[in-house]
Amino acid sequence: MDAIIQRLKSKTYWVAFVAAALTIVETNANFLSGFLPPEYSKYAVMVWPILMLTLREVTTVALTDK
Repeated sequence: MDAIIQRLKSKTYWVAFVAAALTIVETNANFLSGFLPPEYSKYAVMVWPILMLTLREVTTVALTDK
């Protein structure tokens, strides 16, 4: 439970959640997806939130401490 609470305190996680929510809006509105090939458009918009969460999990200490 502490791990979940610690992750919810992370600003990176909150930004990723907002980006994921914007992805849902993009999927329904098709603002940027019109510029991508149809087979990639539904996946391309989720790359950024997933990348942010992955990097957050990989980075165990602050970059200033390295």
